[in-house]
Amino acid sequence: MPSFRRGHVGRIVEERAGLQRIHVLPESHDDGAGEPAYVLTHLTGPVSRGDEVLYNDTAVQLGLGTGGWHVVHANLTRGEWAEPGGGHVLKLRYTSLQADTGVQEEFGDDVPSDLGGMPVVACTLHSQLGVVVAAARAVRPPVRIAYVMTDGGALPLVLSDLVAALSARHLVVGTITAGQAFGGDLEAVGVPSALALARHHLNADVTVVAMGPGVVGEQVDEARRNRDVDR
Repeated sequence: MPSFRRGHVGRIVEERAGLQRIHVLPESHDDGAGEPAYVLTHLTGPVSRGDEVLYNDTAVQLGLGTGGWHVVHANLTRGEWAEPGGGHVLKLRYTSLQADTGVQEEFGDDVPSDLGGMPVVACTLHSQLGVVVAAARAVRPPVRIAYVMTDGGALPLVLSDLVAALSARHLVVGTITAGQAFGGDLEAVGVPSALALARHHLNADVTVVAMGPGVVGEQVDEARRNRDVDR
């Protein structure tokens, strides 16, 4: 079950659209030592230094390695907050953070299902996206590459430093988040429609499909190793 704690924002470490990385000061700490946390600002709104927050510390309690960050759930200092969404279709449905991201399909665009021979590269790890992009650009520098992120790993695209770097360098022409994943340039109900959007909305020459950062399999293996050590 999830674990929630109260704390205060010690300092803002890093910010980009949709994401703040911060140090949070748990109420139980009197020494001023901060612990790393992140804020998904499109879901909970931004925070400022000194704000009292409610954060989920489950991943840290479980020792999940790269996934072991606190996640801010609510800004208790600010209270009410709202941000207009992109449509009527919700992602993170039936959770307290369900968001009206909307999806491209609901706007009635007549997008052909034929991909016109566009190659699709399916990756099993998020980090492979960078390798595929580098290889494709080496073979054909002007190639237009789109990225479709599935909901197999982290759901918020904004958590990916890799995608942020590729986008800043214009190495991908756009991103599409499919399923429960969210935060791409375009939102899609599923991978098939996301591929059609990549071809016909982003005019992609090739599309890479991969989960977001974070691999459940590695976390399961780590839990098994820890259990064996305890024995």
